[in-house]
Amino acid sequence: MRIAALSRIRQLRRTLPALLRSWKAENDAVAPAAAAANLLRLRLLCPIVALLNAAHVAVFYLAWRNNTAGDHTVQWQWALLVAHTGMGLAMLASTWLAHRIIRSASPTGMRLFPAAVMALGLGFAITVVVIDQWVTPSITPFLIASLITGVVVYLRPAIATALYLGTYAAFFAGMGLVSTQPAMLLSNRVNGITACVMGLSLSVLLWRKFTIITRQHAQLVAANAALERLTRLDGLTGLYNRATFVEMSRRELARAQRSGGSTVILLLDLDHFKQINDQWGHPAGDAVLRHVAVLLQSSVRHTDLVGRLGGEEFMVLLPDTTVHDACTLAEKLRQRLADTSTPWNGTHIAASASIGVSGTSSGQDRSFDNLYQEADQALYSAKLHGRNRVIGSTQN
Repeated sequence: MRIAALSRIRQLRRTLPALLRSWKAENDAVAPAAAAANLLRLRLLCPIVALLNAAHVAVFYLAWRNNTAGDHTVQWQWALLVAHTGMGLAMLASTWLAHRIIRSASPTGMRLFPAAVMALGLGFAITVVVIDQWVTPSITPFLIASLITGVVVYLRPAIATALYLGTYAAFFAGMGLVSTQPAMLLSNRVNGITACVMGLSLSVLLWRKFTIITRQHAQLVAANAALERLTRLDGLTGLYNRATFVEMSRRELARAQRSGGSTVILLLDLDHFKQINDQWGHPAGDAVLRHVAVLLQSSVRHTDLVGRLGGEEFMVLLPDTTVHDACTLAEKLRQRLADTSTPWNGTHIAASASIGVSGTSSGQDRSFDNLYQEADQALYSAKLHGRNRVIGSTQN
C-alpha cells in the first residue's frame, strides 16, 4: 500500500511539470480572446453597476436627510452614501476606459484592465462590509462580490489566485479594525475565507471551460479550413482543382459579359509526361507538376486563375485580356518552362508544354464549355505540329 502510494507520488512529480507547461501554453493561447471578451462584458456591466450605485446613493441620501434619531446610523448612512458615490463614479470612468481600450486595442490594457476592475469591485465590497459593522455583523456584500467576480470575467488562474489572496488580506485587516467581539470577528474571517475560496473556484472553473471551448472552436475552424482546402484545391500542387476552377471561370465569364470585358483561357499540357514517369518514377513526375504549378502562379497576375484540371493538364484564366496579349504571355510561359528544369536527386528533369489559347472579345457571350473545347482543339493542333508550342483557336 505504501509502495503504491510512493509510486503514484513519484509519477505525479514526473508528470506535473509537463502538465503545468501544457496548461500555461493553453492559457497563453486563449488569453487574447479572453481579454477581448472581458472588455465587451465590462463595457456593458460597468454602466449597470453605476446605475445600481446611483440607486443606493438616492436611498441612503433620503434616509440620511430624514434621520431624526441622531445616533450612529447617521454616520453609517453617510458613509455608505459616500462609498456608493465613489464606486459609481469609478464605474463610469471604467466604462470610458473600456471604450478607449477597445478602440486602441492596447494589449497591456486588455490584459490588466479586467483584473483592475474586479479588484476595485472587491475593494468596494470590503468597504461596504466594514461600514456595515456599525449596524450589523453581516458580510453578505463581500460574499456576493466574491461570487460575482468569479463568474463575470475570465481571469487566468494565477491572476485570480493573486486577486483573491490580496482581497482576503484586505478583508482580514478591515474586519480587525471594526469588530469588537472576538467570536464574531473569527466567524466573519472564516466566512471570508469561504467566500474567497468559492469565488476562486468559480473563476478557475469558468476559465477552464472558456479554454476548452475556445480551443475546440479553433480546432473546428482549422478543420473547416482544411476541409475547404481539400474540396477546392488540388492536393499535389495547391492550385484550384477542376471543379473549383470551372465554377470560378464561369462566374468570371458572366462578370466579363456584363461589364463588356474580354477573357482568355490557356490550356497547357506537358509534353511526353508519361516518359518522365517511366524514366524517373512517379515521385519525380509529381515534382515536375509542382514545379509547373509554381512557375504558372509566379508568372501571372493575382487576378488571374490557375488550376490543375487533372494529370499533366493545367489551365489559366486571364480576365480583361485580349487573345493577342494572352498568346504573348503563353509564349513566355512556354519558353520559361523550356528554359528551366526540375531538381531531382542531384540531377535535373527537363520538361516542355504545348499550349492552346481561346478567348472572348469585348461583349461576346461565350460559355466556359465552348472556350474549353476551342482551347482543347488548339492544344491538339499544337501537339500535331511538333509540341512545345503555342497555338490560338481559329475561332478568335
